[in-house]
Amino acid sequence: MDFSRPEWRIDSSWKCELLEDGALEPTRSSLWVLVCSGSISVGGTGATTLEAGDAAYVHHALLHPVRAIADSRLLVADLHATRGEFRGPMIARGFADTQSGIVALLAACPVRGEMRIERPGVTAAYGELLGSAMLSEHERAVDEHLPRSSADPVVRAAAVAMAADPTRDWTLTELAALSHVGTTTLVARFREATDLAPMQLLRRLRMRRAMDELSRSDAAITTVARLAGYGSAEAFVRAFRAETGLTPGRWRQSSRGTSRTAANPTAASPASPAPTAMAAQTSR
Repeated sequence: MDFSRPEWRIDSSWKCELLEDGALEPTRSSLWVLVCSGSISVGGTGATTLEAGDAAYVHHALLHPVRAIADSRLLVADLHATRGEFRGPMIARGFADTQSGIVALLAACPVRGEMRIERPGVTAAYGELLGSAMLSEHERAVDEHLPRSSADPVVRAAAVAMAADPTRDWTLTELAALSHVGTTTLVARFREATDLAPMQLLRRLRMRRAMDELSRSDAAITTVARLAGYGSAEAFVRAFRAETGLTPGRWRQSSRGTSRTAANPTAASPASPAPTAMAAQTSR
């Protein structure tokens, strides 16, 4: 796998409507989709739910089908990462709000298939705009957890890679190679910049994805565990409790209106920033 920053291109883009239970048929091996209205699922077993304003980049479109949960209007693009790859879908919640300019551009000026040959520079420019915007959403997620990491490029390179694909079974060796340092140096610089080890950040990023799913759906805990990158529900529950002070089920209840402090005062402590961030997202 190539860990360098991807280069992007768009072959075409279009608007479409999906009726409930309808599937989006990919025209290429990867795609990007924005939900304009309605809701969709992305993925097979244990699919992720996207609502209006959410976007996803799917690198292996046939392995991660897109299906309408309700009648939906979508903005779709044949977006390709020409370098690097992602194991699972890259999800950007609220993309239509945070990246409204790019969304407006694609909606008003779709990319036609013939432009790929006649005006390749345009399709490359569109692709870089959209792909970079998706990655910037993940960098923003890193900044929520690690506001001090941006000053160290070694730390930031590893952190952004983990944020882009938190379900990957990252190893210190892979992250160190990405940052062009040794594993000892990577761990030391992570602790100096963030007071965390790299794998502690990975757990936080996975918990952020899990909290997102818990607050938005009634998916079983085993399903949420898989979406967060855990091989078993038991391992996921242990990690979730260590990060938040709550079980996933109790956190789901608290995110839907029950007082979190009353359920468990430790969950509101500064050491558990992710629930606060996710609660803010669910209030949109």
